[in-house]
Amino acid sequence: MTRFYRIALAVLALLLLPGCYDQMNLEDASISLMIGLDMDADNNLVISSQSPVFYKEAREKTESITVKSNSIRASRNKFDSILTGITTGGKLQTVLIGKRLLEQQNWFSLLDLYYRVPKLTETPRIVVVDGEVKDIFEFKPADKPRLSLHIRKLIDTAHMTNNTVVTHLQEFRRQMKDKGMTASLTYLKKEQNDVVVTGTALLNKRGKLMEHFSIMESTMFLVMQRQNPRGASLILNLDEPQEDQAVPDDQRGIRNEISFDIVNFKKKVKTAYSNGKFRFDVGLKMSVIITSIQSDNKEFAKQSQIQFQEKIQANLERQFDSIVERCQKKAIDPFGFGRYARAYQYKAWKPVQDEWGQTFANADVRMHIKVNIKNYGVTDLYSPLDGQ
Repeated sequence: MTRFYRIALAVLALLLLPGCYDQMNLEDASISLMIGLDMDADNNLVISSQSPVFYKEAREKTESITVKSNSIRASRNKFDSILTGITTGGKLQTVLIGKRLLEQQNWFSLLDLYYRVPKLTETPRIVVVDGEVKDIFEFKPADKPRLSLHIRKLIDTAHMTNNTVVTHLQEFRRQMKDKGMTASLTYLKKEQNDVVVTGTALLNKRGKLMEHFSIMESTMFLVMQRQNPRGASLILNLDEPQEDQAVPDDQRGIRNEISFDIVNFKKKVKTAYSNGKFRFDVGLKMSVIITSIQSDNKEFAKQSQIQFQEKIQANLERQFDSIVERCQKKAIDPFGFGRYARAYQYKAWKPVQDEWGQTFANADVRMHIKVNIKNYGVTDLYSPLDGQ
């Protein structure tokens, strides 16, 4: 009996081991690390895919293919009829969306496959391409790793330095479904010899591209969203606004610029509703360290700490007001003010929740910024260079 129990226990243990009945060798798989969705000139859906190649005999280490198809799922059959291995999407890292596709209604439904099939991942970064997606797939940089790995690392690095957002598929779906905000995605552009992050693309609730933030504006946008505000670096032009015609760049000389790093940050939003209009008072308190003071005027750098703080505060308020007003003109709310309205003024929010973009366009948003300069770095505020 003891021997029988031992055999039964061994058989039971073997049955509990994970099976390998559906194993697939790397040589038999085409692992899509990057896909692209775009529309051609004839309004046909164009889908691109890039996979690594594991054969020693292959000269190219990546395999790219572009097909015309009605959906991502249907494109897989075309991929499998051309590629060496069976197409799999469980390791997908980046989804590139062309600007032309964003003009199509209900294009967001193309991504439904990734939210329904459990074998597919919802963690890829989703990116808007300023131009044709196929130009990126045809790009073969000689001094970079595999393109799919390079694009992923490029996006992550740009986000770490507060140059753009990082939006994964799951987060993108939340932003599209959330009535209190609109979506924001990484913005890429293929230049002559490089792929460049140019800032942040802002979409409306239908997924249409409405606005674009530059790299510096993206940094301020991330500060507004409280995404990694500590360590964010800002460069401000503290020259007084000119009422007359702008001075040409070749006659401007050295600008009065100051750069600083944010070392401490607090945000508070007060929400009110009266006379059919929402009001948001946004208080931003930040402690900063000055990293650079640039000027051709000796007196500029000799200003007191209070003078610098006041100039920085006024400049920041003007720029924050500008990016908020631009979004209001386009009836989009990437900042998520609608979520504050829903949380603190729900009775007023409920009737307008389905048309929040237009409601936000008429809202009163007021920025209140307080800057405290902690120090000016390891050198004196101003060191005269006369006589050197």
